[in-house]
Amino acid sequence: MTKQKKNYGKYCPNPQFERKEYEFLCGEWKFSFADERGEPSLWQTIVVPYSYECKASGIGDESVHQCVWYEREVEIRPHSGAVLLHFEAVDHRADVFVNGKPAGTHCGGFTEFCLDITQLVQEGKNLITVRVFDSLDKSQLRGKQRARTESYECWYVQTTGIWKPVWLEYAGDVYIRSFRVCASPDGEGTLSLQLSAPAAVQYFIYDGEREILSGHIPQGGQTAETSFRIPSPKLWSGSSPFLYRMKLVVSGDRADEVFTYFGIREITVREDGVYINGKREFMQMILDQGYWKDTGLTPPDEEALEKDIALIREMGFNGVRKHQKVESHIFYYLCDKYGLYVWGEIPSPYQFDEHMREEFSRDAADIVVQLRNHPCIVCWLLFNETWGVYRINDDREQQAFVEQVARSVRELDDRPIITNDGWSHLNSDILSLHEYEQDAKSLADEYLQRDYVVTKKKINQNNYGHAFAEGYSYRGQPIMISEYGGIAIAGSKGWGYSEAANAAKLDEQIRELVHSVESIPYLSGCCYTQLTDVQQEVNGLLTVDREPKLPMETMRQIFLVNNGYKGEEVYGK
Repeated sequence: MTKQKKNYGKYCPNPQFERKEYEFLCGEWKFSFADERGEPSLWQTIVVPYSYECKASGIGDESVHQCVWYEREVEIRPHSGAVLLHFEAVDHRADVFVNGKPAGTHCGGFTEFCLDITQLVQEGKNLITVRVFDSLDKSQLRGKQRARTESYECWYVQTTGIWKPVWLEYAGDVYIRSFRVCASPDGEGTLSLQLSAPAAVQYFIYDGEREILSGHIPQGGQTAETSFRIPSPKLWSGSSPFLYRMKLVVSGDRADEVFTYFGIREITVREDGVYINGKREFMQMILDQGYWKDTGLTPPDEEALEKDIALIREMGFNGVRKHQKVESHIFYYLCDKYGLYVWGEIPSPYQFDEHMREEFSRDAADIVVQLRNHPCIVCWLLFNETWGVYRINDDREQQAFVEQVARSVRELDDRPIITNDGWSHLNSDILSLHEYEQDAKSLADEYLQRDYVVTKKKINQNNYGHAFAEGYSYRGQPIMISEYGGIAIAGSKGWGYSEAANAAKLDEQIRELVHSVESIPYLSGCCYTQLTDVQQEVNGLLTVDREPKLPMETMRQIFLVNNGYKGEEVYGK
């Protein structure tokens, strides 16, 4: 039971939190659906990290099962420090046992967790067992997973159980639990760490292979913090994605070493747009739901993520809206490395009650903390199209909850926030509107001619409703159309927001829509729907197999915005 899935292992599991000693646990595990008592019934084989609903898992059962079991034997080698067990994502609640003893429980289908299993393992063979509970509960964060037993509209087959990589790490006797690096364009920075026990810490900062700075944090509590200053700092942006390397060393009988990186950049928003390091960047985004044909929400391998980012840049986009999903660690690392801007979006629940509020508050905070060290993320998108807060336009209780979540996120990170993407905004830092009008002239007229839509750049409403919820109004935010397009080709098995008769007509219709959107002088960005076909929704620029529906050069001519660089000069060079 030690077979590893090919291509999981090209990179370390998390390039922003890398230890030298780790072992992937991807590959074949024992798997069972639960019987009526919730116990394992008939054991079979599953390929992790693919959910049982996926063909690549070796099972391919799309029916709903509310309890499933995993089991795998692992070899623990001689080691004097801590042994850590990582799960990048398990949907939705995971109870983990090691050698029959409870190791920990985690709730939240999109967030990672780590368990210290040092006291539960011995050298040699050990047994890891995972029991997972999932359901069609609309109160939990679902993203685009269906809340019925069949797929419908733009909601797809559910994802249950382990759906991202699992790995073991061998750490020091005192080890780093988490850290945060913040640095401003003048080179002033802070390093904050959470440790498993009080200890002294050394840090080393590198420009390439050259050490440029080092320091020492004396032993204190389990929380450690220091400041540093980088002389003549090099800044990170889409056109120049420079990353500093960092090594963290915790003292102890067996020192813990963690390797990471960070970028220095400043994001500000003004009425005329988003500024990166003081330079205005028109956000030419593509909406990406991150689904694949045989693996669902899970990338087939790490090379699939590299290919998607290469295609996005080649088509002329400088950013991606990762829609209703928290993607793999490797995805955000590649966006950091190659300079692709990302909108960080919290996956949606679909009803408002006390359970939803607890789930959303916890998971939103966990997601922000998990991703906030990535320079590629330019904003946080909390809710989409009122999903889960359907009465936000006039219900004070729902408004108060969204305001509370926004305050909590602002305390954790200083990036711009979109409170409800599409319409009925509260105190958003960016006014983002959805517009699926398919007639290009009508779309342009709506935003340029009709007084009920635009009055001195103040958006009152579009075809979908009021831009602001009751009690809120425009206060000088940059304005973007954050969803538009969505054209399918006639004869495709599925749906789009409209249909083009053939590829030539698709070219024509997309050009006209893009031209109309980009002719609106006060827009500071837009996001085309969408990158690929997804199950029954077939309005992607690419098929589900990542085959372009138009020549790549044609799409580049349509979408490329001159922001001072060319995508192919950044990616892969």
